[in-house]
Amino acid sequence: MMDLLSLPSELLGQIVSFVAEPDDGDDWVPEKIRRLANKADDDDDDDDDDDDDEFHDVETRALCNLCLSCRKLRELAQPLIFRAFVDEGDLSRTLLLTKSIHRRPSLGEYVHYVRIIPAPISLKKPSSPHNLEFFRDAVRKLQLGDEEKAWFKALDANDLSVFIALLLSKTPYIRHLAVPGGLIYTNPLQHMFSVNPSFLSNLETLWVDSNEGFSGYSISAYEEILNLPKLRLPTFEYGDLVGGLFPSSWAPGTLAAEELMFMFCYIDPTSIMKLMQACKNVKSFTYANFSLLQRDKPRMTGMREFIATELLEALLPHKNTLESLHIEFWREPWVIKSIEEYQNYVSTRVKVGPLRDFTALETIVVQHALLPTHPQFPASLKQLRITDCNSSLREIAANIAADCKNGLYPNLTEVTVVAIDVTRPIKLPGQRIPPGKTPEQCFLSLRNLFSETKVEFQILSYKIPDLDDEDDLHLDSDGPDYDEEDFIGGSDGPGSGIMRDILFELVMQRALRDPDFAHLQQYAHSDRSWETYDADDDDDDDE
Repeated sequence: MMDLLSLPSELLGQIVSFVAEPDDGDDWVPEKIRRLANKADDDDDDDDDDDDDEFHDVETRALCNLCLSCRKLRELAQPLIFRAFVDEGDLSRTLLLTKSIHRRPSLGEYVHYVRIIPAPISLKKPSSPHNLEFFRDAVRKLQLGDEEKAWFKALDANDLSVFIALLLSKTPYIRHLAVPGGLIYTNPLQHMFSVNPSFLSNLETLWVDSNEGFSGYSISAYEEILNLPKLRLPTFEYGDLVGGLFPSSWAPGTLAAEELMFMFCYIDPTSIMKLMQACKNVKSFTYANFSLLQRDKPRMTGMREFIATELLEALLPHKNTLESLHIEFWREPWVIKSIEEYQNYVSTRVKVGPLRDFTALETIVVQHALLPTHPQFPASLKQLRITDCNSSLREIAANIAADCKNGLYPNLTEVTVVAIDVTRPIKLPGQRIPPGKTPEQCFLSLRNLFSETKVEFQILSYKIPDLDDEDDLHLDSDGPDYDEEDFIGGSDGPGSGIMRDILFELVMQRALRDPDFAHLQQYAHSDRSWETYDADDDDDDDE
């Protein structure tokens, strides 16, 4: 121990920081937020002891052990313990941290990241009258004036909103905040802004985490937070921004937000227009309402949701700064039960208009139903992902490939198609199979449209879930996809290529259930089971 303590403080601090976060970097928290956004809400159903809740991960335990070893290591490790706070249990840790930093305010200066998970919610009441009086005294010190009685009443009702406000009142350097939308009232936060002008002044990221059980809260309730000068990335789940609730303080050119994310939210045309006008510079916009699960459906209001053309019109003031655009609207699951129903659905969707004027746009994620037959993308485009593709993509792909060969997309290197049934995008218009072609040949003919270009074309499948576990349903972006190594046939003839593992089974199962591939079933026990019937073959045999 003496040899370790003899090291320079700077070096010793670096060693301790690796204990806290081995791969730490400047952007570690926003990336964690994105990863956590995809995590199932019920991952944390198991009840643990209070001690396990308090120190629930290996890193925290290691840092606490360092604090107990000697004063010097405690001075280095303590800021790292308090830097990132996550409460995944019954929220007793939230009470504990709030009490700790009110007793010793200097600890609150270490806190940069707070995430309070909305489910399961079971906030424990202060364990004794002494604890309740402690929080009452903390409220008194805020000098809230006439609002003090309302805070006392909320404390008696065990309102999580008050405890979050008390926690944040002592964290002046917090940069990243995730709160449970639909489960808290924002009035206590609004009161804090009125009594402390510097409240949350360093906040950069806001994530209002929610689920389908608590949808429909008003996004405008976070008016003061979005007005913060350093807030760059606000993310909302299952919220509404509709009607006459748009905040008057969000005047044109007043919001610093650059990356806006809305997941399973509902926004009307007027609100999206005003919001984009209020933002100074938008670099990324995400409106992701599509899901394979019926329960993820946004709460529909009496107001009409904006359409694709209205969004592009709203984004026009940011045409020189927008780098990433993600548009996916909700659709009913039954729409894809038949090709006819889906094609009728596609015909009624308002398409994304020309994007050529968006000179900085590099990444586009868009639903298949929103694309015209001949999309017009900007020359800056690098990555294109077409999601929820449930019918032939050949006309769209052919037009994009032709534009690539004509030099319209010099930077485009990736075109990815995502489908539930991976056999649908590879068919000809009208959902026909070319005579004498196998599914792998259908795919290769589609991919070969991009030959002599820099584009890597691939098809990904949404992960097929366990029927008893709907939470397992998501894009299988890490799994196998259609690729040349999987499809190029060997010397044994068509269909004998190296289509591996899950993808092979997926294509085979889908194809054998597809009426357009029904003729394959008669060859189920034949080496020619993937070949389609071609009249020319009969002619050759007759000769």
